[in-house]
Amino acid sequence: MHRSPLLMLLGSLVFMAASLGHAQDLATTETADWGTVLTNADGMSLYLYMEDVDGELACVGACTNNWPPVLIEGEPAVAEGLDDAVAATVIRGDDARQLTYGGHPLYTYVRDREPGDTNGQALGDAFFLVSPDGTAVTERTALERVEMDDDLFAALMSEGEGVYASQCAVCHADDGAGKIGPSLQTNDLLGNTEFLIGRILNGFAEHGMPPFRGQLTDREIASVATFVRNSWGNDFGGVFEEEVSELR
Repeated sequence: MHRSPLLMLLGSLVFMAASLGHAQDLATTETADWGTVLTNADGMSLYLYMEDVDGELACVGACTNNWPPVLIEGEPAVAEGLDDAVAATVIRGDDARQLTYGGHPLYTYVRDREPGDTNGQALGDAFFLVSPDGTAVTERTALERVEMDDDLFAALMSEGEGVYASQCAVCHADDGAGKIGPSLQTNDLLGNTEFLIGRILNGFAEHGMPPFRGQLTDREIASVATFVRNSWGNDFGGVFEEEVSELR
């Protein structure tokens, strides 16, 4: 029987999809405050519950309205850098399979709206983000001030003030208090150099921030990043032009 090229192509695609298996259930992301933490495939933060002990699930009933359990079918699939040997499942009362890592059943939090949100961290001193080694994340990432030559720092601060006034103040306000964009005053996120450079380069479309990679040079991005990192109660030191170039 003759098979059309279209049917042959469709059959190949079906075979390829079956061979690839299901998408990863566990991944990681880097957060400004808490370091590297577990996420689901959509980038949403995952949490463990300290009351879940020895395989006994304590978050049941109304608890799951705020803390939906991470449910999967089949065997867990994890991203590179995670240990598939400690990824497993536990059976809930409704026979659903809840994903576990390091022996901890995993949950999302309903008030995390965007990938990277960590609004559930340490709530009730019971729910915690999960590190790649499967333990609760309890300590904030230490933020160190970046030192640079005084003359270079002064030049970047001066140039950055001008870039901020022309490009950023319309959304973040002249004093960094925030308008359309969030407040930059005493903002620990600015202490994460890679995060800040990436946000300026790539923008944040979901919140209306455009990318500036096509508008600003590496020097201009380094200067405005230095300016916001050291104004309005922030004291994180300078950003080098080479750091921007590496991330562009």
